[in-house]
Amino acid sequence: MTVPATLWQPGMRITDSRLNAKDYQAGVVLVSFTSQTSHTQAVTFPEPFPVAPVMGVEIASGSGVTGRFEARPISVNATGFTLFVLLTDSSEGADTWASQPVHWTARIPTT
Repeated sequence: MTVPATLWQPGMRITDSRLNAKDYQAGVVLVSFTSQTSHTQAVTFPEPFPVAPVMGVEIASGSGVTGRFEARPISVNATGFTLFVLLTDSSEGADTWASQPVHWTARIPTT
């Protein structure tokens, strides 16, 4: 099993590579679209991972039209992912977003 550089265990030596590890990254994407029920947006990680990371995304606001949407990462690879935002019930009709923040986190898998 590979131990991520920042997963410290008793007896591990402190090294420059461990202190400067990039096995966890996070960010915010501002999402804008007009009259849509779903939207995709490419996101590039600030630093590439050695393997495809485990991801999570969340819409930062639950008020107004954003409360009717959900978000998920798709097509995740070592350099980025595609953010997929969709209306939970498309029968409600299309909506418009203007610079709505969506937070993302990514980390190297531990298994």
